[in-house]
Amino acid sequence: MILSQIAEKAIGYSSSINAAFKELLTGKSYGAETQGPAAPEAKPQLTHEQKAKQDKIMQQFYPNYMVDSGIRPGSHPMYLTIDKDHPSLLHTVQYGQSWMYSIGDAAIVHCFTQNGKYYKVRLGLDKNKDEVHGFYADPGTFIAIETAENNGVGFSQISTELPDGNDGAIYVPRKDKLLQLFPAQRDIIERFSVKE
Repeated sequence: MILSQIAEKAIGYSSSINAAFKELLTGKSYGAETQGPAAPEAKPQLTHEQKAKQDKIMQQFYPNYMVDSGIRPGSHPMYLTIDKDHPSLLHTVQYGQSWMYSIGDAAIVHCFTQNGKYYKVRLGLDKNKDEVHGFYADPGTFIAIETAENNGVGFSQISTELPDGNDGAIYVPRKDKLLQLFPAQRDIIERFSVKE
């Protein structure tokens, strides 16, 4: 009954919490059975060709990305750099994401929600242009990100966080379904859909 994400660091007791604490504090057995920690599972290793293919796919959603070791437990910061030739194409993940402006031009984030709403956010520092420094996208919100090219820098750098223990899956919407749900955003959907 121990989650696989914490199995290497967890011990389970088949007893009441009172008996488990009594055993932990005294070092004596009072009939509780223990489980764990589990041996680490071997992670599948990708070949050089598979890694290159994976990186090429990742660059469609996270252009010029870098993942840092991070200082907050439970997640790793990811930085991506957008320019006019390398936007972040439409995708979502299984968890919600906070997006923060870092440097460069402002970035425009196009958001398509699961309940059929479209909205966009300008990430930047200029309040006169309705820019915000950061925002949160709910789980399952399809997003695409482009640079606003408003400061003459030629790129936008933004960041998000990758939680530990997630499977890393990226979900790509079906273009035909998005066009049915959001006909007014046809240009955005056509520009930022993954090319087949």
